[in-house]
Amino acid sequence: MKHVVRCYDAILHGMAWLAGFLMAAMMLVIFVDVVLRNLGYQSSSHFFTFTEYALLAVPCLGAPWLVREKGHIYVEILLMALSPRWRAIFTWCIGVVCIVVCAVLAWYGGVVTLNDFLQNEKDVRSLDMPRWMVVGFIPLSFAMMAIEFLRFLIRGENFLGSLTAQAQE
Repeated sequence: MKHVVRCYDAILHGMAWLAGFLMAAMMLVIFVDVVLRNLGYQSSSHFFTFTEYALLAVPCLGAPWLVREKGHIYVEILLMALSPRWRAIFTWCIGVVCIVVCAVLAWYGGVVTLNDFLQNEKDVRSLDMPRWMVVGFIPLSFAMMAIEFLRFLIRGENFLGSLTAQAQE
């Protein structure tokens, strides 16, 4: 089991590093595109296509790590008005809803990805990409986010960050 956890953690951190690399690459590609256009040259149409694909991949690759690091966005105004007991119950319910929503989106994304693979669908732009490669990040991301929320609930940890945790004390 320890090896499975290590492998999972390596995948999660690798996805986060890849998301960071893609953001830096997008910045570089956009910079080169702007410089080329301002110098009167025509830039590559692949620049735009790469940026579009990266704009889908970056949030999908980085989201599970953000959940683990409690970097996701949440509104705690209602939680702060509740008693500690009700806050804990409500937080647990939010965790269950997060797991269910992520699991449903992972399942549906997996169905779409599998259908795209089986039907050999292509995303035709300046670069012909198998569509399953474009949307394949979605089920992976949501499945891993569901796992991260589940880990918080199993360990009894607060996944909403420090302000709510301080209010529970």
